Amino acid sequence: MDSRQLEQRISRWVRDNRPAVIGLVSDLIRYDTVNRVTDGTEKECQRHIAGVLERLGLETELYSPEEAPGFRSHEAYFPGKDYSDRPNVAGIWRGKGDGRSLLFSSHADTAVVAPGWSRSPWEPYESDGKLFGLGSFDMKGGLAASIMAVRCLIELGIQPGGDVTIESVVDEEFGGANGTLAGRLMGYNADAAIIPEPTNLAICPATRGGALWRVTFRGKTGLSFSGETLVNPLFDAGKFLVFLQKHEQERSCKPGPAPWYAAVSEMPIIPTRAEAGDLQAELCDVGPERCDIDIWVECYPGVTEEQLQQELIGGYTEMFGGDAAIPEFRKVIRFLPGSEVAPDFPLLSVLEDEARSVCGSEPLVKGAPFACDAFMFNLHSPTPAVIIGPSGANAHAADEYVEIDSLLHLTEIYARTIAAWCGVFHPMRGE
Repeated sequence: MDSRQLEQRISRWVRDNRPAVIGLVSDLIRYDTVNRVTDGTEKECQRHIAGVLERLGLETELYSPEEAPGFRSHEAYFPGKDYSDRPNVAGIWRGKGDGRSLLFSSHADTAVVAPGWSRSPWEPYESDGKLFGLGSFDMKGGLAASIMAVRCLIELGIQPGGDVTIESVVDEEFGGANGTLAGRLMGYNADAAIIPEPTNLAICPATRGGALWRVTFRGKTGLSFSGETLVNPLFDAGKFLVFLQKHEQERSCKPGPAPWYAAVSEMPIIPTRAEAGDLQAELCDVGPERCDIDIWVECYPGVTEEQLQQELIGGYTEMFGGDAAIPEFRKVIRFLPGSEVAPDFPLLSVLEDEARSVCGSEPLVKGAPFACDAFMFNLHSPTPAVIIGPSGANAHAADEYVEIDSLLHLTEIYARTIAAWCGVFHPMRGE
């Protein structure tokens, strides 16, 4: 079987198995795997995934992140999480041994249920070529596509030259990433990794970083009947918010570092929550003692947490001078560093070729407009990671959906990439 014949058979298999692709994503959506920041309920979903991989004949392991050697002592470990009944799952499809290895790494947990869902977020349904459900886009759709790509090749009687690993980790949302770290420490590494985070089929060799801080302004409350000097932290917080809005606009007008972020794009600074005063009191007639603002701030690869914080403090004090009250910064989740692979990393050209052929158009290659766990690969493992995932919308919002056609395209891209990257040994059954 030549490469052209294999490509045609992959394409036909994916078309014929459309219901199975949708069915697997739907099965995963039905499990409540909401990340509850310190704990979660991914176990039953992970057991289901393990069963799917076992039935395909993969060497499958369910393991607790706590079993990973050197887990809690690793420099990238983030404390304060509970991994009771939160197993990772990994399955290895053994190759002939004479090709490059490939790892698909997805996360099973989802964001919290946003307000406004028109139906139950755990009851998947199709409408206008879209599959709705919590996690459909971020990222159970991509996870399912990676599994179905392996199933495709197995059912076509193909054996890869190198090993192919399917991994589903826990605790990625909200800066978790300890599950991803555990996979690296357990030895599930490869010559390259693909992370199926949602990219609308763009190939992303880099990801942004980000920090979620609680910024606290303090003051002195009361009424100045005796000439006391009062400080209302709400005024200071207001100045800081004015600066943040201006700073976001200014840096969103500038290109980022080449090559992956050379184009101008939005660089978010998102105030996510503000709290001041006694919210239980029926009324307040004095200012609050403190004001807390939670902010999510993104950054490019190469920027450290300290540099990002100094960027904010420096710009704020420059804008307001002596009137700028310097707040306290407290980390709410781990700092997520940006990361990237080299422009000549060979998996990139393979993905470009396969995406171009499957989609019939030139693929978009750019830095991802989000932060994720890719840094665990690119900064803390021997496995360089590239991101490509399905199209859809409403990640972390109500009525999240994945576009079904993009799932089929993605499954085909993944299957062809396995064949091209790992090599094809020989048909294990007749053609």
